Amino acid sequence: MSADSASASEPKLKLTRTQWLICFIATLGFLFDIYELLMLPLIGKDALGDLAGVRPGTPEFTHWFRIIFFVPAICGGIFGLLGGYLTDLFGRRRVLTYSILLYAVAAFCAGFSTTPYQLLFFRCLVFIGVCVEFVAAVAWLSELFPDRVQREKVLGYTQAFSSVGGLTVAIVYGYLSQIASTGGGLPVMPDWFAGLLGPISDGSDTAVWRYTLMSGLIPAIPLIIIRPFLPESPQWQKKKDAGQLKRPSLAALFAPQFKRTTIIITLLFALAYGGAFGALQHMRLILPNAPEVAAASNTAKTKAVEAAQAKNLDKKKTTILGKKAFKAAEGVHVAHVTKVQEVGGLFGRALMAMVMVIVVARGAANILPFVGWSVLAVFLIYESLMGFGLKFADPNASVLTAHLMCLGKGILFGGILGIPVWWLTTRLTNYLKDAPCRSVLRAFQLPGIILMPLIFGFLIANSLSTAYIGVFIAGLLVIGQFTFWGNMLPRYFPVHLRGTGESFAANIGGRLIGTSFAFLVFTVTDEKWQGLFPQSLHGTDGFPMRVAYTTAAIGFFVFALGWFIAGKLPDPKFGNHEDENEDDSQTIAPEDEGLTDEADSKV
Repeated sequence: MSADSASASEPKLKLTRTQWLICFIATLGFLFDIYELLMLPLIGKDALGDLAGVRPGTPEFTHWFRIIFFVPAICGGIFGLLGGYLTDLFGRRRVLTYSILLYAVAAFCAGFSTTPYQLLFFRCLVFIGVCVEFVAAVAWLSELFPDRVQREKVLGYTQAFSSVGGLTVAIVYGYLSQIASTGGGLPVMPDWFAGLLGPISDGSDTAVWRYTLMSGLIPAIPLIIIRPFLPESPQWQKKKDAGQLKRPSLAALFAPQFKRTTIIITLLFALAYGGAFGALQHMRLILPNAPEVAAASNTAKTKAVEAAQAKNLDKKKTTILGKKAFKAAEGVHVAHVTKVQEVGGLFGRALMAMVMVIVVARGAANILPFVGWSVLAVFLIYESLMGFGLKFADPNASVLTAHLMCLGKGILFGGILGIPVWWLTTRLTNYLKDAPCRSVLRAFQLPGIILMPLIFGFLIANSLSTAYIGVFIAGLLVIGQFTFWGNMLPRYFPVHLRGTGESFAANIGGRLIGTSFAFLVFTVTDEKWQGLFPQSLHGTDGFPMRVAYTTAAIGFFVFALGWFIAGKLPDPKFGNHEDENEDDSQTIAPEDEGLTDEADSKV
């Protein structure tokens, strides 16, 4: 039976109001997970400059950036593992709620930091909340939707909003940078926590990075209102009420029936996060080398200094205004490119979700979703290039007309683009018919082996135009993999081990091992190791290109090794909601049925 006919023979299920509410909260959680995490690549450079007085490329900068990137990841990995245990012990809903509240409040408080140690402490709390929330949300969603096709769509599309989170933080950062670069600027920070955290210095009391961090409080507001209406996972609750819920155990993950699966999934998670933390998140440090960005930043600085001198301001204030103008102008370009990168990630997540629905759940290959997502992606790209502006420098420009033009271009060009995307994807899914589910993951990894070195080693620093193209493709390939894991990870472990297994793979593999690639980047690009690079790349001026070549090498490594290890990934055994007899070797179709070595070798 074909995928289309199989889908047509099954009744289409509609979501209830409660299920829509569940999807909203899960979407909010996934969105702000990434919103909180991707703040650091945007604000880290300026925050450390203000709090620690360090410059990129210096040993001091390397020291602090490694700490800010890696120590929170270690805390998140350890406490995230504990959170997975608590998710299995106390339920998915409760742990989900408190983890979101934790990272929202911690992000807000981080905006008032006056020392790098305070910023580090609050970032650790943010990471802990995010790491726990991901595990709780995925387990919660996978058990609330018993229909297979519906479950794949809900898991895939709610997780797609993770990339909307990255896009949203880039929009917020860009908008704040735009305000900061105007005459009025941002308001002076309030002194609410001055008695506890200390007074904020004059040089950073209107800093963009502070207001960006404070915006992380947003998800706590609707959550407090909606939480009483959220149900617990019926699968988990049923076993708990019947006294059949086994106590989760880390040791059980390494029992003979789970050992191979646990190790392989943990390694693949590490490499997926390695692509993000070892390459994608360092675009911010490479882009200032692009000629257009360097020229715009220096021009803004010169104008600000001249304006300050015309007002007869003292040298200190003139220098501060020049630095602020330089950072704001650079931040606008970084925000634009980051938005395009996150649109690529959003499209990659949606594309992976649609492939999963067709290949894994045997859903229909309808052209409309492909056209719809293509229209949305093109529309968002045009909006990103425009800056999602609510106002423009030209007072005669029409805001409404500008946004309608973006929408029109999205419908026209996205509608045209969606047709070949649909055709190529259906050819791929037909090719993967009867192949194991790992082939879907490998289809995303294979092109990255070639494209990641090209993007980071050449395209980003070459010009703004090539940077936009490169980061869109990189975002698609790197971020798309996470939707695969969000959909498939719950299937690899039984109910009583689901949260523990997910948290071990995501937090030990992803947050601990995977994020260590950021540590590697800053170690290799430090001035102490600049002998590895040509003489022309030595010193602080050569720092952006040292980062470019290092991230290019890491991108190649994680994709090549990931493609190889993914070939050893077994198929899941706990995909159905009827897997109550957890000791059986029950499997689900189509992952395990009719598989051959020939099918496995397709990708």
